[in-house]
Amino acid sequence: MKPFVTHIARSLVFVAAATLCVAQTPPPAAPPAAETAATPSVDDVLNHYIQAIGGRDAIAKFTSTTEKGTFEVPDFGVSGPMEIYSKTGDKTFMTIDIAGFGTVRRGYDGTTGWADDPQAGLRDLAGNELADMKRQAAYNGELRIKEIYPGLEVKGSDKVNGHDAWVLETTIDDLKHRFYFDSASWLLVRTDEEVKIQDGKGAAVTYLADYKTVDGVQVPYTMTMTSPQMNFNMKISDVKHNDPIDDAKFVKPSGEETKPAEAAKPAEPAAKPAEATPSK
Repeated sequence: MKPFVTHIARSLVFVAAATLCVAQTPPPAAPPAAETAATPSVDDVLNHYIQAIGGRDAIAKFTSTTEKGTFEVPDFGVSGPMEIYSKTGDKTFMTIDIAGFGTVRRGYDGTTGWADDPQAGLRDLAGNELADMKRQAAYNGELRIKEIYPGLEVKGSDKVNGHDAWVLETTIDDLKHRFYFDSASWLLVRTDEEVKIQDGKGAAVTYLADYKTVDGVQVPYTMTMTSPQMNFNMKISDVKHNDPIDDAKFVKPSGEETKPAEAAKPAEPAAKPAEATPSK
């Protein structure tokens, strides 16, 4: 199966930083860790989740995933096509064409991470951004969550869209990662993610919805990332597993000028159209 779905949420944070400057605010406070006899363990939650999305055998049979859909910024009235490619060997590549801005690309070939956008140009990833990209690229990440996010703890329960959800949380390199699993369906329905961006931390709350069965596994077809400034939507229209993907897809483009990781700078905030109505 594709990498653990939260890699998309984190990628959207970086895309936001490159285009419209995502708010540098921490995620919402964690719910009270109300431990009771009914509180499941981390393994209980993750095992229920794996079973809910199709089971270990169904997930493990995949060696590549291709996703196509639309990336939307409702507050600014812009959208564009998006494609995500991933495969075993922990390789991933995402491209988004944003109207009025250009093409944003991010890739990891199993060793090297890179990014390219009209604002910063082609650059190598380093430090925390590279470490985060490695987590993004973990293929069949649903089966490797404790490996990708060591130190997970159950932080009690909270409400997501009116439904109870168990919350798992960990901190890696001073960045919090929080996951909400619906206590009835056991599907992942929300993530709170911190990432380091230029001059601070970026935070995003992502809601996952519209799960559909594809080749025996449940895939969220709609993801909405919210921040204090604006919302971003990703709507998947097509998912294919085990199609051949050339390894060249994930390799940093050659013959183009490369900026070092530290040279990347955030864009100036875009002027918000007066007629735009913020999405709820």
